[in-house]
Amino acid sequence: MHATTLALVGATGGAGTTRTAVELAAIGARGGRNVAVIDAAFTTQGLSEYVRDRIGTDLTALITDDAGVSLSAATYTLAGDGAAADQLNDLSGKVDLIPARAPFERVARAKTAEAARKLERRIDEATTGYDAVVVDTSPVASNEAVAAVTSVDRVGAVRPATPHGVD
Repeated sequence: MHATTLALVGATGGAGTTRTAVELAAIGARGGRNVAVIDAAFTTQGLSEYVRDRIGTDLTALITDDAGVSLSAATYTLAGDGAAADQLNDLSGKVDLIPARAPFERVARAKTAEAARKLERRIDEATTGYDAVVVDTSPVASNEAVAAVTSVDRVGAVRPATPHGVD
């Protein structure tokens, strides 16, 4: 199986890219698909906010320190509260999150060109276990963002309806 892959790129910080990625994944899961969301926005690490449990191993560890470890070591279940939790119970598929949650030193190492090549391999690894993979990507100005948008099938821009978003 080879999953469909999509990178959502924030046109600016705070555009809502992470939320859009999670919502798209939930829509896919409601349709019976198994969807992974990968956090390639290392600086903001917003996807970690959707994980209820403590994050031990994260994506940055897999591309800097734990190259031989399976992607499943950094995979967490999508959590929700209140109405969101009720909606999660209605999914016929599943949403798995692969967040970035790291100290600054490891984030810096995860932004190298070599780490970007490893990120591409991790995105490819995810395609073998899911029907779809959504990559949450920061504005394309870093190695990990370039790796994300060049290793997927489709790319979408998320921008706020503001002058800064339009620019």
